Amino acid sequence: PHEHSSGEMRVWSRVLVVCFLCLCLVVGEVASLDPARPARGGVGVAPRRLKLAPLGSSGDGAQLPKYRVDLDQPPGVRWNDVMKDKRAAAHKTITSLFALLPEEVHTEVDKLVLHVEERLPVWAREEMQGIAAALNVTFGDILLVNFFFEITPFCTSVIARSSSTGHLYHARNLDFGFGMPSFSENLRDLAMDVEFIKGGEPAFMVTTFAGYVGAATGMRSGVFSVTVNEREMTGPLPIPNLLKGVLNLFNAILTTDAYPVTWATREALEDDASTFNSVVKMFSERSLATQIYLIIGGASEGDGVVLTRDHNSLLDAWKMDAASGEWFLVQTNYDHWLPMPIWDNRRKPAEKALSKVGADAILPSSIYSNVLSLDPILNQLTVYSTIMSCAEGKYESFLRKCEGCSPI
Repeated sequence: PHEHSSGEMRVWSRVLVVCFLCLCLVVGEVASLDPARPARGGVGVAPRRLKLAPLGSSGDGAQLPKYRVDLDQPPGVRWNDVMKDKRAAAHKTITSLFALLPEEVHTEVDKLVLHVEERLPVWAREEMQGIAAALNVTFGDILLVNFFFEITPFCTSVIARSSSTGHLYHARNLDFGFGMPSFSENLRDLAMDVEFIKGGEPAFMVTTFAGYVGAATGMRSGVFSVTVNEREMTGPLPIPNLLKGVLNLFNAILTTDAYPVTWATREALEDDASTFNSVVKMFSERSLATQIYLIIGGASEGDGVVLTRDHNSLLDAWKMDAASGEWFLVQTNYDHWLPMPIWDNRRKPAEKALSKVGADAILPSSIYSNVLSLDPILNQLTVYSTIMSCAEGKYESFLRKCEGCSPI
């Protein structure tokens, strides 16, 4: 018993070391932001007027590249073609991340991997091992990068039902790198749409980054669409829970009941038996590694819900009710029943924009131009926009880059 307790203490001491060093990275990046640039919505700063971001400049609005990944191939090799094409960009991103981390982080992560590698699902472990081999980096490095992706994105997700077509449209802007704008630029080179193939037929789509095996944005045609938004700021006075986020992710690989949400999302998309209702039920009940929002759309009338999750329980299920006039839902990174923080209120501009378009005119094109392309919904950290129609089987993603928009 004494040896077991000592072993657990050693593992947790390594977790705390890694968490502390990762937090130092985040704080350092925040401190490096241009102090002359006022924070959006801060005290004493005049509110910004909604404006259409300039499209077509510096690559903004270009369609993301599309790749195919064959699920019938062994997990260790199914990403090889992608990583061959994205090798230089992946190395650049990983190098920029780890250049800010002391060498001790690499050492401690590699030690942690020895304790937890067998607890990882086989598909995720073998895919990350294959990616690590393709990039000639350690498995621990790829695992850390994958978990780091889980705690930093800030997003705006929208589900809206058209009264003219009857279809539900599901859209999102993914804003990556709270306090780390340099990563947003690097990640634009890694962003891509991936069509997963099974038995020679398309199975599902995701928008992701090369080297990342989870799914934060995805759709199984005719069944469900899903976006994952971080719930890192909670409480009456929301504050960043960055350290908590790192702790939660490492806790996920040290326990058997907590599970990274984007891995669960990937598995739900891959499951041929998934239905809209079964996916909502699973995400309402499963123990997850992070506090999270899951925005889930479907192909039938009434299919549309935002789930607010704690680690072990469902806190709220916010359902769309078009018949009663609630034809859209907007979820950012804060509980929808609480006031939005004054420094980051993307929700109200999105709601106003959707109301202005109207249920009769809402289409993928109007969502992109009149909602997702408005400052501050579009900001300097926005990496991509995705628009999905599950009933129609339509899925499009676009690179975003707006240097004149709000900083964060």
